Amino acid sequence: MVEELEQVAAAQNTSPEELLNKAVSQFLYKVALEKMKAETAAYERMHAQLITEHLGEHVAIHNGQMVDHDSDLVALRKRIRQRFGRMPILLREVTLERVLPELLIRRPKLISTSYETTV
Repeated sequence: MVEELEQVAAAQNTSPEELLNKAVSQFLYKVALEKMKAETAAYERMHAQLITEHLGEHVAIHNGQMVDHDSDLVALRKRIRQRFGRMPILLREVTLERVLPELLIRRPKLISTSYETTV
């Protein structure tokens, strides 16, 4: 696989590290997008209950469950970041309307790779 990575990188006039970074970044983005779609679907399934209990609040949905809520979005974000790190979590205000917000996915950036060539 290392040899193939080096050949593809050379053909694209880039380094194997850059090619690997790009591939991992694209993969993580796809995973995050799929997770957010699933979390949005979970929110929609819970909507009736959420409007009776948390109307006007922001909720955090992770793995199909509401894991936290708060009227203060900044405070909620801070707690979610502390609890889950950079994991994609749906944060959404509970409103009467089921209008889907635009998905904003922050893409993780790979800082470095452990890349070795074996002979």
